[in-house]
Amino acid sequence: MNQTIVIASLGIICLVAVAFTGCVGSGPGNPQVQTQRPTPSGTPIQEGNLVVTEEQNTAMVYMNKSDVITVKLQENPTTGYQWNLTNTPGLKIIKDAYVPSDTTGKLVGSGGTHIWDISTVAKGEQKIQAVYKRSWEQTSGNETTFSMTVVVE
Repeated sequence: MNQTIVIASLGIICLVAVAFTGCVGSGPGNPQVQTQRPTPSGTPIQEGNLVVTEEQNTAMVYMNKSDVITVKLQENPTTGYQWNLTNTPGLKIIKDAYVPSDTTGKLVGSGGTHIWDISTVAKGEQKIQAVYKRSWEQTSGNETTFSMTVVVE
């Protein structure tokens, strides 16, 4: 008899837990805000000013002249590793900044995000390339890289 009460009680607790699980969530949120999903590597990204991350590595994008691409790559310069970004002459870096993830300054060794704003200044196929490495080490070919083709129309 005692075992039957324990099993019945556990069953009721489980049912209540399942019922409440369906009630938890962030709700509909702001219906006007739409989250863009990252585009898989190697696929085109829509025209216009855009923000890209490691998710768009090897992508090809189509831009108009004078559009801006914002490249955001995770970086931890406290380890010596930094992104070395280069681009073809048809692209111009208009902003180059590092934003630490810890703004309090209390987390020693925490990383952040390196951000470049790049303007499209000449028509044609342009390239953005970056290598994540320590500046004093030779390139071995095993480094993390980021590349993107920008077709300026």
